[in-house]
Amino acid sequence: MTKMQDFIAGRTPPELYEAYLTPGFFTPFAEEMAALAKPGDRCLDLACGTGAVSRKLAERFGDRITINAVDIAPAMLEVAKKQSSACSIDYQIAAADDLPFNDDSFDILFCQQGFQFFPHKEKAMAEIRRVLKPGGRAAISVWRPAEEASPVFAAFEKAVGRHLGNDLLPLGPFAFGKAGRLKTLAKGARLKIDALETLTLPTTLPAIEDFVLFDVLFLGRPAADGALQPVLEPDDPDGDRLIALMVEDMTQALQEFVGADGRLHAPSSTHYLLARKTPKGGLLRRLLS
Repeated sequence: MTKMQDFIAGRTPPELYEAYLTPGFFTPFAEEMAALAKPGDRCLDLACGTGAVSRKLAERFGDRITINAVDIAPAMLEVAKKQSSACSIDYQIAAADDLPFNDDSFDILFCQQGFQFFPHKEKAMAEIRRVLKPGGRAAISVWRPAEEASPVFAAFEKAVGRHLGNDLLPLGPFAFGKAGRLKTLAKGARLKIDALETLTLPTTLPAIEDFVLFDVLFLGRPAADGALQPVLEPDDPDGDRLIALMVEDMTQALQEFVGADGRLHAPSSTHYLLARKTPKGGLLRRLLS
């Protein structure tokens, strides 16, 4: 049995994702997003994954808001439902460019680290505008390039390039590019930009070997259906050697970030767009005022 097969231990990719990334890596940013909502809002969590943002909304507001959450990957939603069994969250399978909601449905929409994977980004941004109520807000986060987003992922990309090949880079989560692209897409969809910022928060990631094992398995290239694809196949007979080389590289690069608990404690940084759907006639009213 290879190290990767032993690491998987019968768990599905979304179960590993929830166990290794959500608590210390996605949850701090989900808390920031949830703070944007207010009682009475109808909220949409777009590309919800295993439900980090939805759960934070439910924890913060309980039954004082309505939460819909969609993702294209059924397996992700199954884990989200299990994690949210005590919350009133309506989970549905849906593509970002074909949302199953009426026009003008939501007060606020959240999209945490999903937008970079959408194959049709212009259509997805247009759908975001369509389903927002007039005056409704959108909060969208997309990782900066790895060398800017996180010293941990920067070291990981270097290790991947060195031992597995530069053709795998940039890794999917960090492939979106510069913040200006978000601005262009939002303006193209006729959304009013309230803020386009860099948000940096302290985060916690697994111990180095666990981090490498998880990432080579499941953070390389999400498929069209949202399934996470491996950079290395679990049964690759050369996998253990390559894993050991990558762990050695990352250990040398990241000593300052290794905590007493063995995990990696480092800042992570994302592009953070806040935009809104201008009420109909808003431009004319401003011109006449």
